[in-house]
Amino acid sequence: MTNLKDYFQKKYPTNTEEEIMIKVLDHMKRQFFNTFPQKDKDDTMSTSSQGSMASNMFEGLAGESQPDEEPTPEDFWDALIQNMAQQSQKGKAQQ
Repeated sequence: MTNLKDYFQKKYPTNTEEEIMIKVLDHMKRQFFNTFPQKDKDDTMSTSSQGSMASNMFEGLAGESQPDEEPTPEDFWDALIQNMAQQSQKGKAQQ
């Protein structure tokens, strides 16, 4: 991450430290999303894995909500950033 920070500081010398970090995180986010295969919106479930509608209707446990969709790469990214922020706050609190 230090190399990316140095790169963006040289490319945008007038930007603040915070603006540089945003550029670094945006770059990392694009790279992260590129590691996931691209899916068509219409091709979310293959016909072989759909099964019958009746068998899939009540598969969840009683009293537990089931997600409507599989997590997206954005969901993983948001969770990663949230985890990093929490770790950063814990580190600052211990100092």
